[in-house]
Amino acid sequence: MCNNSGSSAMIDLMFTVRLERVRTLSESTKDFRFVCAANTSLDYKPGQFYRFVFADEHGEFERSYSLCNFDELYGQHMDLVISEVGNGRATNLLFNCQEGLEANVTGPFGRLTLPEEVPGRLVMVATSVGLAPYMPILKELETGGFPEVVLLLGVRDRSEFIYGDVLKDYAEQHDYFELRLCLSREKATAGYEHDGYVNTQIERLGVNPDSDHFLLCGNPEMIDDAWGYLKESGFKAKNVVREKYVFARESRSSAKALTAEQKQLIAAKLKKYGK
Repeated sequence: MCNNSGSSAMIDLMFTVRLERVRTLSESTKDFRFVCAANTSLDYKPGQFYRFVFADEHGEFERSYSLCNFDELYGQHMDLVISEVGNGRATNLLFNCQEGLEANVTGPFGRLTLPEEVPGRLVMVATSVGLAPYMPILKELETGGFPEVVLLLGVRDRSEFIYGDVLKDYAEQHDYFELRLCLSREKATAGYEHDGYVNTQIERLGVNPDSDHFLLCGNPEMIDDAWGYLKESGFKAKNVVREKYVFARESRSSAKALTAEQKQLIAAKLKKYGK
């Protein structure tokens, strides 16, 4: 999955990274640990994403991925969680590559970060690998200051509950944090599990536009439906930050045509540099 949000960079740097480790999280999802070149350390806000330029037999191409760092936020490691996409160019490269693969990286970008003013309740909503940017945010929250945090994570079944043990342990160790796993194709059995979709849980939260702050990340349809409900409930855009993820498919026959994602990335760059 690729991040497809508008961009807002802290610092626009380009540096080289090398693939250090690959782990399988589920049948269709892996996490990839890249290490930055010497003398390069990460400078970003938890929740932001970076743009990776890879090269395959057809040339260079670009993908955007949120950092999923949890164990180490600001060192030289960049953790990515990526779902397999049929006929996906990045999938074909990354899911079949060896350790040592290199890429050029720019960033950070994005607004899916903790609010400057602490809300009464922070609600983070994600589907599938849209969970990625919330992992470093959860680590950052350990420094304190947020009285109530809810994570609504939507998956089809438990096999897609990536980082499940980490999240369950986090919920046990931090009183301010509540995990709600929303299962669309299995019946809920555990206390933190719920039947159905994340938007149903949003409606059951008893949302308050005067005190709640929402972060939405994942399926575009979910985000549009959630934003529609929150607007009707009195929320303003400043209290609901949205970041849509899209599947990026590329075929050889369409390689010469710009995809919608590529057009948006180009527009963001032109806007950034005042073109």
